[in-house]
Amino acid sequence: MYGTYGIISLLPVLTLIVVALITKRTFESLLVATLLALIIGYKGDWFSALVEQLQMVAAENIWVLLVVGLLGGLVGVFEKSRVAMGFANVLSRFGTTKKKSLLAEWALSVLLFVDDYLNILTTGSIGKRLNDPHRIHRTMTAYVIGSTSAPVVVLIPLSSWSIYYASLIENAGAAPEGGSGVLAYIQSIPFMFYPMFCLLILLLVIAGVIPLFGPIRRYQKQAEETGQLYPETGPVEAESTAVEDADTTQRKTGGMIDFILPILVLLVATVYFDIDVLPGIMIALVFTCILYIARKLMSISEFVDTVWEGFSTMISVLALLVIAFLFKAACENLGMSEYIISKVAPLMAGQALPFVVFLVSTLMTFALANAWGVSAIMVPFVIPLAQAIDANLAVAIAAIFSGSVCGTQLCFYSDNSILIGQATGIQPLDHVKTQMPFALCAAALTSITYLAYGFLFLG
Repeated sequence: MYGTYGIISLLPVLTLIVVALITKRTFESLLVATLLALIIGYKGDWFSALVEQLQMVAAENIWVLLVVGLLGGLVGVFEKSRVAMGFANVLSRFGTTKKKSLLAEWALSVLLFVDDYLNILTTGSIGKRLNDPHRIHRTMTAYVIGSTSAPVVVLIPLSSWSIYYASLIENAGAAPEGGSGVLAYIQSIPFMFYPMFCLLILLLVIAGVIPLFGPIRRYQKQAEETGQLYPETGPVEAESTAVEDADTTQRKTGGMIDFILPILVLLVATVYFDIDVLPGIMIALVFTCILYIARKLMSISEFVDTVWEGFSTMISVLALLVIAFLFKAACENLGMSEYIISKVAPLMAGQALPFVVFLVSTLMTFALANAWGVSAIMVPFVIPLAQAIDANLAVAIAAIFSGSVCGTQLCFYSDNSILIGQATGIQPLDHVKTQMPFALCAAALTSITYLAYGFLFLG
């Protein structure tokens, strides 16, 4: 069943925001908003639609669910074998101050550019170990990850995001003559202003050039004065560091090579399989098992048990991802994307094209919590418009992908926000609330830049 409900299609998103602000709970807010969307779209048949779409989204997103679960298993192995602690101890020799510790976290996140999920979970596991001794609040640790992971993977043309986006460009017929979608993507990178501003602002914050402001300033002051590293909502229940028990404290601590080699195998295997992290993580798990047994860090039974334990710590994350996917499907059934595009389409045919494309891509990604899905809608819609007015295709394409990153960072129920919350032990809403002031600054600078470009070169 599919229909266009006009402005009513926005009601579930508004309900989600209101309920989240009241309850400060992500899953419950998504559930209420999803049920509302299903009731609007399917009327009395909403329960049958719920069961049907639940199965559909689980099947369609099995890749994401497996990747997140298996990455949780690998991170669990790093924790249980004390490899994460050993690597963090090595980095801590550089991170002797708050600034240096945050910079070490930032550098690690940049190096893990191949995939945002790998980036978030690995950097989170190491970053909190680096930062906690310096009384750096967990929301600050999360801000560094959130403002590095997605911006970096979209700016480097050898990542899961860039390969997917290049395929969208090629399918839309926007590849240059004799070239490929990857070449068109590379040509758009210099105009991806949002991720650039995002990374710049973060570095200036770490350096102290831009002072902390908004909720994160209060949280960081609280951490420095009292040692309280979590917001008022407290830590999430299933933080991955909980695997350190009395047995692990007596275990041999792995060295640098025990962390770096599995990560290198994961990166190389992911690239080899056309930037597909699922076979990459499977090969990395097998390699890590052999390595740790050979180096007497774990037995095979301990390794297998730990992978399952790590997978199980992701159950709450997987549940959040499934309900977020279900919410997206329910909103699409109401025709929300079509309604938004129909209202802004007249504004896209002129000097404001780059700015409007960025704004719409941001809003739709925020509403649907799905950067890849929104880009799949926007690319075939925007490219013909840009070609019709003889606009710079690279700028139009860059505006779409800039908006997808911005919307992901502003959305508290996006996959990135959910994973960052899990990796740092805080609620996704707390992460987005503290990151939002800086993200909005980057969005404002991006908007000004796109407007300036449009009036200077599209006039």
